[in-house]
Amino acid sequence: MEPREPVEATLVCKMQKRLSHLLGVDVVEVGVGECGGEGDAPSTTAAHLESCEIGREARYSVVDAESTAVVGPRMRFGCGCRCGGRCERCATRPPPPVHTCTYRTCLNGGRCFPTSEGVRCACPLHTASPTCKVLMRHFQGDESIGSWTWVASIPPCPEVHISLEVLTTSQNATLLYSGPDHLGLAEPPPPGSSSREVLLLELRSGRPFLMLDLGGGPVTLALTASYSLADSTWHRLDVIWKDELVEMVVDLCSGGSIHGASMKVTDDPTTRPPPPVPPDAHTCRGAARLPPTARTLNYQRPLQVGGMAHPAPSHDTYGWPEPIRAYPLKGCVRNLRVNGELMDLGAGVLSSGSVPGCAAAECPANSPYCGSYGRCRVEAGAARCECDSGWTGADCSTRTTPSTFHLHSFVRLALSFSPLGYTTSISLRFRTRKADGDLVVLSSEGGGDRFGLQLSGGRACVLLQLHPAPPRTLCLAHVQLADGRWHRLHAARYGSATFLTADDGDGDLYNASVSLKGRQLLEVDREAGVVLGGASRQGDSGASASQRDFHEGCLDDVRISSRPVPLPPALNRTAWARVDEARGVGVDCEAPPACGNVTCRSPLTCVDTWRSYHCGCGEGRVMEEGSNLCQALDQCDHRPCLHGGTCLAANTGFTCSCLSGYGGRYCQLQGPGAASLKLSLAGLLAVLVWCTLLLLLVCAVLLHQHHRRSALRRGTGDGKESTTPAETKGHVSPSPSDCHAPYLLELRLLAPPRGNRPASWSTNPNIADVDVLQVDAASVTSSVEERTQQQQQQENPTHPTNRANPSQGSLSNPSSAVPAEEGEAAADKQEAERSGCDDLRNYAYEGGGSSPGSLSSCLESCSGNTKFLGGFREVAHMLES
Repeated sequence: MEPREPVEATLVCKMQKRLSHLLGVDVVEVGVGECGGEGDAPSTTAAHLESCEIGREARYSVVDAESTAVVGPRMRFGCGCRCGGRCERCATRPPPPVHTCTYRTCLNGGRCFPTSEGVRCACPLHTASPTCKVLMRHFQGDESIGSWTWVASIPPCPEVHISLEVLTTSQNATLLYSGPDHLGLAEPPPPGSSSREVLLLELRSGRPFLMLDLGGGPVTLALTASYSLADSTWHRLDVIWKDELVEMVVDLCSGGSIHGASMKVTDDPTTRPPPPVPPDAHTCRGAARLPPTARTLNYQRPLQVGGMAHPAPSHDTYGWPEPIRAYPLKGCVRNLRVNGELMDLGAGVLSSGSVPGCAAAECPANSPYCGSYGRCRVEAGAARCECDSGWTGADCSTRTTPSTFHLHSFVRLALSFSPLGYTTSISLRFRTRKADGDLVVLSSEGGGDRFGLQLSGGRACVLLQLHPAPPRTLCLAHVQLADGRWHRLHAARYGSATFLTADDGDGDLYNASVSLKGRQLLEVDREAGVVLGGASRQGDSGASASQRDFHEGCLDDVRISSRPVPLPPALNRTAWARVDEARGVGVDCEAPPACGNVTCRSPLTCVDTWRSYHCGCGEGRVMEEGSNLCQALDQCDHRPCLHGGTCLAANTGFTCSCLSGYGGRYCQLQGPGAASLKLSLAGLLAVLVWCTLLLLLVCAVLLHQHHRRSALRRGTGDGKESTTPAETKGHVSPSPSDCHAPYLLELRLLAPPRGNRPASWSTNPNIADVDVLQVDAASVTSSVEERTQQQQQQENPTHPTNRANPSQGSLSNPSSAVPAEEGEAAADKQEAERSGCDDLRNYAYEGGGSSPGSLSSCLESCSGNTKFLGGFREVAHMLES
């Protein structure tokens, strides 16, 4: 049965013929592609089905014909293949990079922003780039409200490969369904009708059951595996039909959970695993023949996942051998692929009783933080960090060091562990502009078995040879990776089934061959069977040379069975391998500048692209559509930072300043250690020093205020207690009006005072060993002064009020005892001496605020007839020193 014509192609061809008839001209092409002749189907092959991608550009087309003008939108057309390949015309005409974001560019809350190489997506947590797809969904299994999700229909291709992973406790559940709804027909459809076509994948008593009808009659497959899939462990199911044969494989025949197989290698490199035992293919794989007329699944209904949105149709009506049970799934589904394309299971799908994500697969709260370049994975019941390619360390925060491979270079490794015989994996990063060469090859002693990664014509390929079978290769045929950029590769084998992914592993970046025939175990020579950069061989002179030499390129972060191996010269040994021999390998991945003697026509400039160049607008600029002008590209206008992060423009793009609790390039990660802007050690020390200085300054100010108030309190108390008889009688010595010192300044001597004190000194009897420097009090109120002056005038009208009687022993200022007969000259001298003395405030502020400086200022200013109490000069000189 030939493939049916797509609706788009049918309408285009009819429109083309209609226009040709009305216009009287031969219309050769209408936008989306060529059409065949009369009665011919669109250009399709048995393995490829062309589909058209239509988009609207931001500009408009204007056709001006004098009095009439026609304005219409500009449409963008592209083509691709939904059946595992790229159409011939599309392969020769790759679409140009798109710099315009649309609402469908990024899914599930992703932020689209343009770059010089096209648009990119800032994807939230638990989504996968490049388009932010959600790859995991949880189904509640509620029969009352239904539990299901609809995704895109299965393409009508003669070759279809569907794979998914399921984690459940449901013994009976519907996993996939595509077919008619529950509405009964008036009469059964005739044999061969598309209304009979159906795909059903169920769990029955924990074992998978498949029913497939492609129009030629139903075929069923039921596997009697030795273990149930309803054990709360991730299991993989593959369904493939082609060449009138349908197959179903459980866990790729790994003998249990597909992820548990890779974890069976013990973490102790000195421990050897038990001898490998091939799995029993009868319990994990089943196949059946399809009727000769069955080719494609033409009944284009949505693919229902995890249950059915309607009651199950009657099997008698459609001639199916068994009824559909239609039990909802209670569990999770992830990594649903149809012909290599990952299906989006996010919020944009039509669903009921299901949500994105899977709580059973998430790491617990006490799991280690894996940083911005790692992911926490729960495998075999344990949480561990899985670092992104190019990063290592406990929290995936340390960059790996790449190695440059020159001409005739290679590295031979000796492994300290034995890879499993049934499953092996290789992952690495590389960049090169050479189209051919071996990247990594694992081989047995003598070279009978081989498994490795290589470049062939610029395309990545995985090689597998299990002796005595001939070697087989699986390539990413439609992707050129020898472009000088860093790319990630991951190759895995389960028996003779091989898988290859590059970068994000979606669409053309993924390929698989689930063929489990012949010998399934691989032998690897641990001592000399691992070679990087080319297969070494012995030359005529006895020296080692290289075949299929990988040169003028770089390798980084090579892992074998998830174990990191060393790359010389930066690293020669890890816990899992050591370097046995290395030739022509250099550290890092630098390249000479390529724009030294290149001149580009304005406004373009030379852009260095690692061992090559091109004339472009440079970083942060793009060519304006419809002109030859470069315009600035402000990526922050598109708000690429998630969770409230702030976008900071930079010459090479942008950076995100994240809120507390978020991290990652786009602030998409959550966790206690996910802060994106962290202080360095130097910055932290600087902050601590400044905080310490500020604290000391505050303490000094408070201490100074405390001492000042204490001195004021002590001076006030002493002044009240040491009232002399003269003062009692009203004889108070006035102080100068410009001095505002406290009553008394007390200084404790560090050494006994000299015995020959002047008569002007007086010792305070209330404080032991403390000499008192008498200072005129400025805080005496004006009312007291007025009363004192009145009393003095009444007792001795002719006696000056500022005269002191030395015989009374009063605590008057010695400098104020000036004889009256000296006249006005003596009074002027006395006033000058008074004004020169420091008070407490001057002591605090003179000399830069320091005690020695202030005392020195006091000693200098209070010279002459100024007299000090006993020990004051000694204390002042000691502090000054």
